[in-house]
Amino acid sequence: MFYEGPVWYRREFSYHKREGTRVFVYFGAANYRTAVYLNGEKLGEHEGGFTPFNFEITSSVREGGNFLIVEVNNTRRLDGVPGMRFDWWSYGGITRDVMLVEVPAVFIQDYSLQKERGSQSEISGWVQLNGSRSSREITLEIPEAGIHKTFSADAMGRATFMFRAKLELWSPEDPKLYDVVLKSGDDTVHDQIGFRTIEVQGAKILLNGKPIFLRGISMHEEAPFREGRAFSQEDAQTLLGWVKELGCNFVRFAHYPHNENEIRLADRVGLLVWSEIPVYWDIDWSNPATLANA
Repeated sequence: MFYEGPVWYRREFSYHKREGTRVFVYFGAANYRTAVYLNGEKLGEHEGGFTPFNFEITSSVREGGNFLIVEVNNTRRLDGVPGMRFDWWSYGGITRDVMLVEVPAVFIQDYSLQKERGSQSEISGWVQLNGSRSSREITLEIPEAGIHKTFSADAMGRATFMFRAKLELWSPEDPKLYDVVLKSGDDTVHDQIGFRTIEVQGAKILLNGKPIFLRGISMHEEAPFREGRAFSQEDAQTLLGWVKELGCNFVRFAHYPHNENEIRLADRVGLLVWSEIPVYWDIDWSNPATLANA
């Protein structure tokens, strides 16, 4: 129970290659330092226990049988984030889902879409493509709002945009989410987004331009009915169900980024989220690598 050190995982799987498809191995989280190998060759490393990471295996995955080896070491470190002292349990090993993710040769790698800062009537954002070496077209749709926009990504695969839109705003009382569709070439991404503004005015917090009094609790990513980290949709439904039963309109996810199931469910049930990074007590700020990691 009190062991700190490396643990090793091995997983065999069969894969069928497809023309024009890229494949990544994705980890939701593993604590704390992780090294990943595919068929005996090292893919890379990741440091940090609460953030997702991935490695592309398009050229290294074999037709047919493959084996994945993962080493995860949860030994506390003076130069870690968090460091040697913190008041939550340092679970070791793989703590969230691991998946193989298939995408087209050119795919939507990342995007942001939100209310323009300081504006109630404008939407702004950006889209980043991966694999594009020339200008490509990107479309953005919010069907319920009748929005259909087309943008051109530059030679680096990036497009930025801003446009006017009349949308219902998200709030704890009415957690309105819009289906959003992004398309480029053979890739399509579906998301659900609640549009809102949040700002401070003196001692007041303003949600959509109006003062809001926050009623909430602080919770850890602890499994409700077993030992270990919470990670599943069922875990999230139980934990945030209890938060709602308490009459909360916000929740503090202490003291590190929680899993995506909790974040998305909070959006659906009307909970504002206070999210943190695990900067806690004796952080070695004099170490450039520690500062960069934080």
